[in-house]
Amino acid sequence: MFIVSVILLSLWEIYWTAKACWKAAQAKEGYWFIFMLVFNLLGIPEIYYLHFRKDKNKLKI
Repeated sequence: MFIVSVILLSLWEIYWTAKACWKAAQAKEGYWFIFMLVFNLLGIPEIYYLHFRKDKNKLKI
């Protein structure tokens, strides 16, 4: 059961980190990109970035 939990948490983290880093790279926000690559906090900063920063990113494009 422990191994399954670790695998699920790893997949959760990889998904949110990849998605948020992709968006940060497209928006040319290098600080966010580096922050999300360095700090792995179970996807919480990534979800924050995707949810609260999406309106700002749309205005840049």
